[in-house]
Amino acid sequence: MGPTKGDLQLLRGHNRGLIVDLLRHRGPMSRTKLSHLSGLAPSGLTRMVRDLLAEGLIQEQGKCCSHGGRRAVLLGFNPSYASTVGIKVERTRIRAARVDLAGKILDRVDVPLPDAPSPDGVFERIGETVEDLRRGRVLGVGVGISGLVDSSRGIDLYSPILAWRHVEVTGPLSRLLGIPAWVENDVNALTLAERLYGAGRPFRHFVCLTVGEGIGAGVVLQGELYHGAFGGAGELGHITMDPQGPLCRCGARGCLEVYASDGYLETQAHRLDFTDIACMAKAARNGCELARTTFAEMGRSLGQGAKNVVNLLNPEALVLGGERMEDADLFLPEFEHEVRRNAFPEEARDLTILSAELGADGFLIGAAALATESFFQLPLEAA
Repeated sequence: MGPTKGDLQLLRGHNRGLIVDLLRHRGPMSRTKLSHLSGLAPSGLTRMVRDLLAEGLIQEQGKCCSHGGRRAVLLGFNPSYASTVGIKVERTRIRAARVDLAGKILDRVDVPLPDAPSPDGVFERIGETVEDLRRGRVLGVGVGISGLVDSSRGIDLYSPILAWRHVEVTGPLSRLLGIPAWVENDVNALTLAERLYGAGRPFRHFVCLTVGEGIGAGVVLQGELYHGAFGGAGELGHITMDPQGPLCRCGARGCLEVYASDGYLETQAHRLDFTDIACMAKAARNGCELARTTFAEMGRSLGQGAKNVVNLLNPEALVLGGERMEDADLFLPEFEHEVRRNAFPEEARDLTILSAELGADGFLIGAAALATESFFQLPLEAA
């Protein structure tokens, strides 16, 4: 019995996707090279290329160097074919950006949120924000939210920062916006962006740590985001440092967040009579020993938490991001010393520690990439 019409359509869709995938990730190339790398016969490739050029998904991008004979035309992916919208939901605001298919931000907007916003209130603001950003063909919307997120079901299971529990996100948003929506833990979104476009590109095994209002970790194993059984992998901020320590907002005591997040720094700043973290950081850079010690202790605690991740997963690299990286000069030396001093020797010797390349924009670029990557998923991989 031969293949059915459905099977042939699935295979054709897969082959088209393979062509686009090669051009997206390997850059412009000739038809001959594309045929070689894809394994597709030149005749079939020619038909698919013709259709993709007509659709605008790929485009001709000049000619390659000649080694004798006629120069071959280069085919390349067209990142302007469409865009996606990336959103980060924070405690006091929504940050959003329209992003092209190569991870470049085209437009952005920030929208304030009221105290303790309800999910419906947040969704309404997201709807207004997406409408403001919508230009041309928009493939979908990706949303990054703090806490425990089941991305496969589109549910925010628990967000201490937003005080949300078991909130369905993708269903209501997709219906409201009229286009597909995805949700992911915000640190995982940043990690995805760094894997695709930033500091994580050279590595197949790395951990992205974020430092700011919370402490989070995105884990990449074998080149793919690792979510764990229920979407909870990477909740580094809530590992226990001291069972008798201060109460964390999650309800437990002595979590890493109470020693290394912005909450810790704010508490210490007020104790030392500084207005805020920024004033304490300025004082530290001007030689105030108490301020310098505060940031050093924060870095040491963060390093103690990170070295557990290093010893457990043995990554090639730690990539540090998040809002507090603006003060990295004040805590990074102690952080790195603590990681390398306490990690097992072989891991510590080979471990690369570096800053995220995309900064705060990485959260938005990664959220947008949820929609982009889903759109370009090869049909046979999704089947």
